[in-house]
Amino acid sequence: MVETINAINTAENKKVNKKRIDYIDIYRAFGIILMIMGHIGFGKRFDYFIHAFHMPMFFIVSGFFFKSGVNFKEFTVKKVKSLLLPYFVFGILFYFIWVALNWQEKSLQPLINLFSVNTDGLPIAGALWFLTSLFFTELLFFLIDKIKFKWIKYIIIILISLLGNVAVQIIPFRLPFALDAAFVGVGLFGIGYLFKLFKESKIVNKLFNLKFYVILPLIIINIYLIFTNDYINMRCGLYGNIPLFWINAFLAFIIGINICKKLDSFLNTKIKNFITEIGKNSIIYLCFNQIVILVINIFTKNIVIENDTQKYLVNSLIMVISLILLKVLSLIMVKTKLRVLVGK
Repeated sequence: MVETINAINTAENKKVNKKRIDYIDIYRAFGIILMIMGHIGFGKRFDYFIHAFHMPMFFIVSGFFFKSGVNFKEFTVKKVKSLLLPYFVFGILFYFIWVALNWQEKSLQPLINLFSVNTDGLPIAGALWFLTSLFFTELLFFLIDKIKFKWIKYIIIILISLLGNVAVQIIPFRLPFALDAAFVGVGLFGIGYLFKLFKESKIVNKLFNLKFYVILPLIIINIYLIFTNDYINMRCGLYGNIPLFWINAFLAFIIGINICKKLDSFLNTKIKNFITEIGKNSIIYLCFNQIVILVINIFTKNIVIENDTQKYLVNSLIMVISLILLKVLSLIMVKTKLRVLVGK
């Protein structure tokens, strides 16, 4: 009887864990889709809107899954494989593709930036900056997490985050490998980690299970505050009003998690599987999305666009084709030995 009950409990726990992973993967996929839309180009206001939260959300959700059960060397090696390896492999590959397509320019500056600042000047691989930034965020957080006194730990996280917020204004040069963004990432990562630590508490449980009548006004408030602030771009070190940046990032995370939990409950199985696959292999989509968009644009450049409506329709078509091609590339990467290139 006891064994039967234990078996049932184990099955229920697995089901719960799977559900939790599903809505987090939907959340990641949501961020990836917004990123792809931003790279395709759905207008300045859309770009203004998504930059307020779509990169912060990845730092937060990464913190939610932070584990420090290994020593610093093992942790670093793991992160080198999963973050730095794809950064350099795809960064160099896309640089040479860019050179082949723009052979008259023959500029080494994008490659120099790749090995120094970040991916500035390398259009095909612009999104890769996030990989080095997350690498240093995780390493810094690993070291900070070893501090025994939690309040000292929290103070250090806040100070490092604020340093990242003002780095562009007080330092006359960009820090290497998007390190200033990594400083801000430490605070965002810490938010996700706190949610993980207190995920069983009443407060977190309520925040993760809001009613529709609460979510809707939060969305309106979040949108208003986003457009109240200046343009945000973590890659460029632009944060506008700093308190507003943090409020908007936090609100967007809470709203996003709740929406994705609702979607997890009623999405068609096939659609849900397609979306969760994007979340599970988000790094592949991040690495390949700009080269895929570039190829599609080559084939669609002769389409005559006469108004904004047609432009949005064409961009939506590019979006659908991009997701299909990225799905194929994702399967190839995961099912073959090429998966080592993305830390799989």
